[in-house]
Amino acid sequence: MQMMKIETPNNLDELINCLKNADSSSCLLGGGTDLIININNKKLYPNTIIDLSGVNELKEIKKNGSSISIGAGVTLTEVCENSFVKEKFPALAQATSQVGSTQIRNRATIAGNIGNSSPCADTVVPLMALNAKLKMLNGNGEYYHIPVDKAIKGSGKKNLKPNEAIIEIVIPYLKDTCSSAFYKIGSRKAVTISKLNGAVVVDINLNNTIVNAKVFLGSLGPKAFRSIMAEKVLMNKKPNKELLSEFQNILMKQVDEAIPGRGSQLYKRHAIKGMCEELFIRLFGESCIRGEI
Repeated sequence: MQMMKIETPNNLDELINCLKNADSSSCLLGGGTDLIININNKKLYPNTIIDLSGVNELKEIKKNGSSISIGAGVTLTEVCENSFVKEKFPALAQATSQVGSTQIRNRATIAGNIGNSSPCADTVVPLMALNAKLKMLNGNGEYYHIPVDKAIKGSGKKNLKPNEAIIEIVIPYLKDTCSSAFYKIGSRKAVTISKLNGAVVVDINLNNTIVNAKVFLGSLGPKAFRSIMAEKVLMNKKPNKELLSEFQNILMKQVDEAIPGRGSQLYKRHAIKGMCEELFIRLFGESCIRGEI
């Protein structure tokens, strides 16, 4: 067996030099919560590992003029406990707080969650709903942005090249009239892999009418996707029990279209109704479900 090489860049310039020589047998190490397991289980044996833990520029959450930037080395715990993220991007705070265990969240990163391209990756769904982009760096020293969706092929496959790395997740600020929410369903309360997850962003005007909506779903195919049919149901409606019922019915139809004939289809048709209710409560409050709005 060939000896594994570990490269430990201490800044972005050194990372560029590492990326210059990266190839298909190279891996980036962020939190390592999946990479180390795959190596131990002999599912993966990279010739070169580029350890990002020494690059301090990747460990910051920065508020910019029109967006927030989350460094690729920021842990999920740091994201979900950040007061600004909780206030402005509750969907992302909710998602990061539910990934794995406390120990996993203390090591894992959003960039790693994206890089693994799992169909049930919890952070990907709210990031898509929030219109997030990835700031990339390659071995030529070039910086550029791509949509989250472009980085993911699905089912553990990514579209990223060996010589490029995610260095930041950039999320534009929402309007003050917007709200967001995330919810996941799994087989247990802790350290659970999503059987179904979803994120919704809505813009509500002064008349309590939804004037814009984004709905994204995960664990219903190779990769997370946008549900246009669900968004159309929400548009120009007031949140109430009747709209919740319409939302549930259309997402049951979305399940049927996404996984027809699958063994999990019946379960997910039922489960998505509960997910819809929880999303409505997080977005609009329990009074909406009780018919008080």
